[in-house]
Amino acid sequence: MRKAFLATGVIVGLMTGSVVGGGQYSRSAYAKSIPVRPDSRLWLEGGSNVRDWTCKATAMEARIELEDKMPAGETGQVSAVRGAFVKVPVRKLKCGDRHMEAHMYAALKAPSPSVESFIIAQLEWLPVSDSTSRTIEVTGFLSIAGVNRPIRMTVVGDRLSDGTLRARGALPILMTDYGVTPPRPWGGILRTANKVVIQFEIFVDPSLKTT
Repeated sequence: MRKAFLATGVIVGLMTGSVVGGGQYSRSAYAKSIPVRPDSRLWLEGGSNVRDWTCKATAMEARIELEDKMPAGETGQVSAVRGAFVKVPVRKLKCGDRHMEAHMYAALKAPSPSVESFIIAQLEWLPVSDSTSRTIEVTGFLSIAGVNRPIRMTVVGDRLSDGTLRARGALPILMTDYGVTPPRPWGGILRTANKVVIQFEIFVDPSLKTT
């Protein structure tokens, strides 16, 4: 089956030595990988000449890597989120309108269920290392329909009262920057705006089982 990849700027699972920004990441000896909480979410927002729209990911695979303060075998606490990996099948994006979904799937190279296409998001070093909310610029990698581009975005990170780590961000993109033509169905009667904002909110419970 044909595969097309759409990376939206959330966060990369660096524990596998993935290539990010042209270089290979070397995993820290004190790093651990854990899954994100099920209530983590990713969605797309855009507009058209008729109305604004939102498409939500109804399923995603995601893990993050945490940096331990202490070596293995000693009691340590999480000091920083090094990165994460988020993968969303394009056809799991739901907009509340089947006609809109069909046009979106076609634009993102997933015109039928037999064609696999994914949203894959990558960023490095998220600002959730303490109890204070922090806002920083992070870098990452974005590939849409085979067009790869480095990205930089603002991410807000904090630690909630129950110890949960949270990272939030929004990445504005232009579809045409990635070779994607904004859908204009019905002979152009409906004209989708070129700009799309990819938003995410990731939750991590440090008490979850690590790998």
